[in-house]
Amino acid sequence: MGKTTRVSAVAVLDLYDLLLQLGAVTQAQLHAAGLNRTALLDHCNCALPLQEQRLDEALLLALWQLASSNPQIPHIGLLIGQTFNPDSRGVLASWLFQCQRAGEALHVFQQHIALMNPSERWTLDETGDELVLQFTFAPDKHYPQAAIERSMSALLRWNEEMTGVCVVPSTCEFSFARPAYHERYVEIFGPNLHFERGRNCLHMSRAFLHNPIRSANRYLEHVLAERALQAYQQLQSKDELLGKVSQLIEADLQQGACIERVCQALHVSRPTLYRRLKQEGTSFTELLSSLRKARASQLIQQGLPAFAISDELGFKDVSTYHRACKRWFRQQPGGG
Repeated sequence: MGKTTRVSAVAVLDLYDLLLQLGAVTQAQLHAAGLNRTALLDHCNCALPLQEQRLDEALLLALWQLASSNPQIPHIGLLIGQTFNPDSRGVLASWLFQCQRAGEALHVFQQHIALMNPSERWTLDETGDELVLQFTFAPDKHYPQAAIERSMSALLRWNEEMTGVCVVPSTCEFSFARPAYHERYVEIFGPNLHFERGRNCLHMSRAFLHNPIRSANRYLEHVLAERALQAYQQLQSKDELLGKVSQLIEADLQQGACIERVCQALHVSRPTLYRRLKQEGTSFTELLSSLRKARASQLIQQGLPAFAISDELGFKDVSTYHRACKRWFRQQPGGG
């Protein structure tokens, strides 16, 4: 299991809204999964603008898992990736639209993508006149194929929105098998597609890096860069603390994740840990519950019985686990 991370609140809320608009999920399904837009907003820090808010990555994962479970819209990731909503820009996206050229925007995006989602990675490899952009998710997060499709197709769509130029990759590689909706891939990525290659890459001509961005503004770029970098530094500091606490909770989960043992490992008092977590907009109880919920979801999907899941999550008995599941998923958990 990986550490608990927080992603752009705009990304979570935008996906929530798009899934409903596209008919990929119903309100009933969202409520059954413990996802409610009002509740999501309640988790945000009112002191910051929405563009700089953060939400638990587990919420984003839960939305993608729901989306990918709908057999009627298997290409939901491509649909979302090709949907452009100028009102859904967070602090990083707003910065990108003020850069001067596509190459500058790509560099900013690659270096600061954690402002959107710390689990996403784009790596660049330049060979002659070709640029290979490889996309990955953190391996411990288990994002579905739809999320990969969204990120790769969105990069092309956002480039077109910024520059006004539709760039078609010379070659594309995908780690998964050729999908039944292959023709939709051709529409977005071009005809030269290769599947089951073990990686997800876009091969592009380096020429696109020189395309100017239509909305470029040096003053706004400077203002947004300063704001984004401040948020990025805060995120790095926050992730360090939350990461350490989360790792200690996960290691101690089966034993009940005692806060005293976490404090001892961090060499801080209980009041100090409470205060520092509160400054980051969370608490020990919220972190423990979030980690338990994410792990419970994985174990339920693996078909483990309730008593085994309850034991692994450190609950004192199965009935306490059942009550927690009703709180998390608004229904009785799977398993006997």
